[in-house]
Amino acid sequence: MASSQVSLIGAGRIFIGLRGGGKLRFVGQCKEYKLDFTEETKELKDYVNGGGVADSVSFISKVETTITFASLSVKNLAMALRGVDSALASQTLTSSHTAYPGGLIQLAGVGPTAVTIQLALDTWTASTAYTVGQLIKPAAGTHYYECKTAGTSGAVAPTWKTDGSDTSDGTAVWTDKGLRTLAVNEYEITSAGIFIPDTSSRISEAGTSIEVGYTTTEGANIEALVKAGEEYQVVFAGKNFARSGKPLSVDMYRVKFSAPKDLAFIGEDFATLTLTGSLLSDDTKSGQDISAYCNIKMVA
Repeated sequence: MASSQVSLIGAGRIFIGLRGGGKLRFVGQCKEYKLDFTEETKELKDYVNGGGVADSVSFISKVETTITFASLSVKNLAMALRGVDSALASQTLTSSHTAYPGGLIQLAGVGPTAVTIQLALDTWTASTAYTVGQLIKPAAGTHYYECKTAGTSGAVAPTWKTDGSDTSDGTAVWTDKGLRTLAVNEYEITSAGIFIPDTSSRISEAGTSIEVGYTTTEGANIEALVKAGEEYQVVFAGKNFARSGKPLSVDMYRVKFSAPKDLAFIGEDFATLTLTGSLLSDDTKSGQDISAYCNIKMVA
């Protein structure tokens, strides 16, 4: 004899796919999955007896499903944000930027590695007038130099000093300022690029031109809010652990999700993503006692 008491503690997998067909994708861990019903009631006052209700009728005006995703995968985010996702390949790149103390140098891709940063300077040229404070780099070598005494450079390049001392060049004098390449302790690598500390002595408040070489990390790119809301099929393949893990399944034929109310990128707990979807009528489902919205199967 079947028990009259059927409790429910559910767990299982949720699969979501486009209503038009194709893959029903396992969406990963979900913290909550439920149906929400909105009932509308029409009441006729009892005008004969002067109080109470003479008649009433109620109907379900709306059914929604709420799914709280604990897996913020690329596909889940793209679906929730009505976006398009694509793969990011690893690339080795070189790019020019203006750096500022206390500022971020935004780079392409995500998670740069093998980073090198050099001051981007004009190359020394012969027979050229230079003013005090100008910075140059020789055609060869790794150091850079500041004009100490204004003058005109020589017809041929001098032998550049690399010990912090001065180099005479025609009527100009240059002071060795050290390596053009910034040391690793002069910047911080972030997921979005390079951060220059506000205590930097080599990057000017007015902005310093630099060249950055780096390799991006393989990943994914999500372009948010580029698509209209689509219709999905949602299937729950679960078990009722209050009934010794007996099978339980739910099939929602036509679901249209609203945009999420929030998405916390910083928080003190695991981030979740809550989507609310309206169950719409599926006109391909018809017949006596056949629901156009959803189907629930269970072993009681």
